[in-house]
Amino acid sequence: MELPLLHSSDPVSYTARIVAAKRAIEQLRASPLFRDPYAAVLAGDEVDALLSRWQRVAETRAVPLEQVITKRTRYIAVRTKFMDDLLNSTLTEPEYRQVVILGAGLDTRAYRLAWASGTTLYEVDCPEVLQYKAQVLQDITPTCTYRPVAGDLAAPEAKWATAILEAGYQTTVPTIWLLEGVVMYLPEQAVHLLLQTLCQLSVPGSVLGMDGVKVGSILAGQRARNADRGRVVRHWQFGHDAPKQLLASYGWVAAVSEPQDIQVGGRYPRSLPIGTETPDPDDGRGVWLVNATYLPC
Repeated sequence: MELPLLHSSDPVSYTARIVAAKRAIEQLRASPLFRDPYAAVLAGDEVDALLSRWQRVAETRAVPLEQVITKRTRYIAVRTKFMDDLLNSTLTEPEYRQVVILGAGLDTRAYRLAWASGTTLYEVDCPEVLQYKAQVLQDITPTCTYRPVAGDLAAPEAKWATAILEAGYQTTVPTIWLLEGVVMYLPEQAVHLLLQTLCQLSVPGSVLGMDGVKVGSILAGQRARNADRGRVVRHWQFGHDAPKQLLASYGWVAAVSEPQDIQVGGRYPRSLPIGTETPDPDDGRGVWLVNATYLPC
């Protein structure tokens, strides 16, 4: 089955299948950082396409294929585990039974996690992504109350917020929000509107999991686009070097980590570069992950 969103003008939709493929490739490891039995079928032929491309890279550079695979999948693997751990730890508290994944892409948490009884999960993304996922996973039953909601996070009117309210979202209970692999693809104005909207929809104690990139990574992505390379990074638009301060301005108290700080069996050693093959250590590139709580003054 060919995924029509590969040719979409929406870069988040375009990369959804690549991210699913990297999650699927993680499952081939002896000890994957997470379990995702549905990523491969959603990724389709993108798994073989990535492995073939990486095999050529390994041959050109005379390095083992496993080394290339580890490098090209490590961030997605660490990020997925980070967000899984945030969800699982927060859901141990009985007041957290409402989850919203914004820009969900081909996320499979609604199907693969052991959700607490009474949990409702809203997924927001463009209609073609949600329809594709529903078609591929039509024989799989979600392990929570699952409510997909069509919406465009970049739209200036934030109509997605109205859509989740119409789908049953409750503004009176704490929410766990996930913004995984999203904000770097949005214009700066759209990011600020998104954070403002989260404030309007959240009660104190709500939790946010989010990742992003530094400004230097945006500049590197622009260079990749000019050189007609970088299928993913060429679409990046928004970077920020102080995510803790950014979120504080909207009432979120954040703990910020870099992937090297997350102890997951040495999967993200500091000796490996974050961006391209030979980055300048002072070029400002990098990624960050956030676990934040909404505590407005």
